[in-house]
Amino acid sequence: MTPDQIALRERQIAGSWWRRRMLSVPGQVLSGTGAYNVAKEMLVQADWRVLDVGCAAGSRLMVFDQQIKFAAHSAAGVEPVAALAQRAEKAFRDAGRPLSAMVSDPAELPFRAEAFDVAFCADLLRFLDVRGAQTALREIARVLKPGANCLLWDLAPVEGRFGWWQRFWLRGYGGGTRIASEKSLMSLAERSGFDLAEPAWLRPWLYPPVARASFVAKKLPPGWRREGQNVVRDEG
Repeated sequence: MTPDQIALRERQIAGSWWRRRMLSVPGQVLSGTGAYNVAKEMLVQADWRVLDVGCAAGSRLMVFDQQIKFAAHSAAGVEPVAALAQRAEKAFRDAGRPLSAMVSDPAELPFRAEAFDVAFCADLLRFLDVRGAQTALREIARVLKPGANCLLWDLAPVEGRFGWWQRFWLRGYGGGTRIASEKSLMSLAERSGFDLAEPAWLRPWLYPPVARASFVAKKLPPGWRREGQNVVRDEG
């Protein structure tokens, strides 16, 4: 990410007292109700290696840990904004949980290939141009094992009869960001190292109260391939 993109992310994610409060565990549960149970719903296991790309202050991993009770140092968060990564690491350390956070550009993840069993990426892609988003998606695909999934979500474009309400809330989020449709993001993921992308239908979202594009990007396990819109097992 460029310095301007990182600065914009810091302003949007933590640029006011209210937004900083919403980065807390209660704030994440309130604002991200649609994502509160996704780790359990994806059957994430305590000993899985879990990656959160764009972990912000780490509250999402803390929520998942409360549900799953991660085993020793199995979950890691990366965050391009240094102040947020430091806040996440302090929260993990103070809680005495086996979680870690580090400053990292999502385009250059500091992990070996096929290191993780599942990944999450929230409210990050809108800060990147198309080429940057594609690079970040390729990096996430690189560090995921065959057969692993990445759940992603971000702000969605205005649509429907409540578009005026969405525009009202998005006025503080649109400048300098690229708010893309779910369909375009899934297509980009399928051109960036993932074999298949499907809608996740996460809802509701209480803050900001606007729609989200949410989808699961998948790497197929060995012995399986995509054929049109179907996934089939290789013969022999």
